[in-house]
Amino acid sequence: MGNYDYIVVGAGIFGATVAERLANVGKKVLVIDKREHLAGNIYSYTDEKTGIEIHKYGSHIFHTELDEVWDYITKFTEFNDYIHTVNTRHEGKLYPMPINLDTINLLYGTNMNAEEAERFVAEEAKRDSEKYGITEPKNFEEKGISLVGEKLYTAFLKNYTEKQWNTSATNLSAEILSRIPVRFSHDNRYFMTAKHQGIPKNGYTKMVENMLSSDNIEVKLNTNFKNIEKDLPDDIKIIYCGQIDELLNYELGVLPWRSLRFEEEETENGLGEAVINEADKDVPYTRAHDYKYYQVHQPEVVEQKMSYIAREYPADFEKDGEAYYPVNNEESEKLYKEYVDLLKEKYPNMILGGRLGAYQYWDMDKAIKNALELFKDLEKEK
Repeated sequence: MGNYDYIVVGAGIFGATVAERLANVGKKVLVIDKREHLAGNIYSYTDEKTGIEIHKYGSHIFHTELDEVWDYITKFTEFNDYIHTVNTRHEGKLYPMPINLDTINLLYGTNMNAEEAERFVAEEAKRDSEKYGITEPKNFEEKGISLVGEKLYTAFLKNYTEKQWNTSATNLSAEILSRIPVRFSHDNRYFMTAKHQGIPKNGYTKMVENMLSSDNIEVKLNTNFKNIEKDLPDDIKIIYCGQIDELLNYELGVLPWRSLRFEEEETENGLGEAVINEADKDVPYTRAHDYKYYQVHQPEVVEQKMSYIAREYPADFEKDGEAYYPVNNEESEKLYKEYVDLLKEKYPNMILGGRLGAYQYWDMDKAIKNALELFKDLEKEK
């Protein structure tokens, strides 16, 4: 272990970026991951029978407004020109999501133009806020009603969100819903402001393999940090991309996380598109994925009869299980900070990073940006 300058714990997008940058300037890096594969939650593999690239942990669409991130990641893969669009099913009918002019007209059975729709939604929100006495929204539900009115909120946000978080919307912070992206146009692009967008033509796993291909990087999978830490030199620098509460044996309690489970099916009854959200309470899953539609560069895959469907079910987090995203609120942030202070005592040479380490739900481009910034900080320390 003394042969390495850095240990990176976690072979996801954050860990791979930091490791690649360090190796590029001559540092010797050991990357470990407790899973049997690279790429963390963006791991993908090709189904041999259909040629469909399956996103094992749910859909991942790369999108960014940051040229620095795009210029970096395109060194390791070529992206196709997929543009993400999503429909939400409500009472058996599909509506564009995020809410746009077509969504509003379909729901209300109207034919308003942009100006009329904007005025109409504002009036709905004002009327319903007065109806429920909402002046300063105290929770997610009050915030939703105050922004778009009760009908739009109930149809597309309330039940979906309550399934996702497994609690009433009245128990969720209003801060989660700082704004609702309502567009008074026909634009149905999910990531409307994304300057760059697409799916790696050879898959996410191959992209991460390319990032970790330096002779200065060694990768060990099926390797838990706790099983090797006794062999580490006291002064070795560790970049840890896992859960801080798990690392510290839940000494201060379990941080609130949400998890997911997936039901997968190979079928001829595909969705007809990449993702459909399920807004209604009586549908237990939040969305379904039909992965072949991401392969726009391979029409033979998209046009085949077979589809590979994954239905995504929110799940409660169980200790030592899979943590997908943090439940960020005042109480959990306080506990996280207490864990960070404890970490400094027990692991003075450790730096936290990545979605799990930072206790933040980051998109891929944000994870890469933060990894690049960490590398620059490490370079300054020399």
